[in-house]
Amino acid sequence: MYIQEVSIENKSGGISDSFLDAFDLLMDFYRGSGQTQGRVESQYVSGNKIYALPFTHEKNALDKQHNNFYVNRQLRYLEDLAQNSLEIKTLGKSSAEYEGPCACAKPSFYILETNRHRIGSPLICGSCNGCVPLYRIPVYEDHGYRLLLSWETNYQSCDALQRNCEVGERWALNQMQYFDSPLSKQGRELCAGITSRTQIPTYYFLHNYRLVKDKLAEHKCPCCGKKWVLKSTLQDEYDYKCDACHLISCVSKRS
Repeated sequence: MYIQEVSIENKSGGISDSFLDAFDLLMDFYRGSGQTQGRVESQYVSGNKIYALPFTHEKNALDKQHNNFYVNRQLRYLEDLAQNSLEIKTLGKSSAEYEGPCACAKPSFYILETNRHRIGSPLICGSCNGCVPLYRIPVYEDHGYRLLLSWETNYQSCDALQRNCEVGERWALNQMQYFDSPLSKQGRELCAGITSRTQIPTYYFLHNYRLVKDKLAEHKCPCCGKKWVLKSTLQDEYDYKCDACHLISCVSKRS
């Protein structure tokens, strides 16, 4: 994961609230176009210049070739407001453990998966287990990936609730582990859309709190009731995969 420095000096005046809002909106659009990762990046002001330090999967993630309609429009507005050009500089790689984005020319399948800690793309390559930057896939809706990011935020909120074990734990857990919950329905619809747009089968990761290795062979797909146990663990992580329902899961990590 790379740390980028995005900055602009306002040569037409100081850093007003309206200028801050214009800069924030640009960073929000970078997120919506799949170019930056995580919902919050560090920002600070020095003199008449404002800075943001977002994460990106690739060094060139903020290149104009990846910009969508909203990024380009807001970028023009901000630069006109500042009478200056936006500056982008790669500061280096994050020290956090990260194996890098998918490098496969043609992934065999995708997986839609996230958790409360993940800041990387929620789209995973089934061939190499690397994150897939969203701008690599056809635009999902309205020049961006807001529907995907909305599901991601919903899932991470449910994961936080069930892990905190204080408020809404059971409800949040059910949202994540039942294939027909509102959260899972939202995610599976997104998977169907990605499959249609890329012609690459996209599987929905179903959280598993209940199924453990005991009697593994007896476990059936919760959606169609057919066998979905893999002969060997995929990517050292996935134990279940239903090609009919496009669901994928793993044995419970609980003892």
